[in-house]
Amino acid sequence: MMLVAVSTFIAVLALIGLAIGLVVFFVVIGLLHGVLTPLRQILDHVRSAQTAPMLEHGVKGTDQLAETQRLASSVPGLAVAYMQKLGLPVDTEARGDVFPDAGPTPGRGGFGGYR
Repeated sequence: MMLVAVSTFIAVLALIGLAIGLVVFFVVIGLLHGVLTPLRQILDHVRSAQTAPMLEHGVKGTDQLAETQRLASSVPGLAVAYMQKLGLPVDTEARGDVFPDAGPTPGRGGFGGYR
């Protein structure tokens, strides 16, 4: 049998290391709990959305989207006609010719990444 002699200084350092390790362990557990709690809530919401009774027969009103789009696209033309009838000046020049689209600014999001 072999006895290992450990000085008091080394023993104190080992105990301090164990205490710090225990504190770090509890901090990591707390951080994981803080991340997993919202994830569990999101998972519960997704499960309840998948079994929602209103989605069994589809979303109501989607058959009227084409009519809504047709009505919305006619609004600018009707507004110009009304303004001309009132005698107000109307600028009907296409905006694409006056202010060409320069596209996204470099280095700001998109799929190109950051520079």
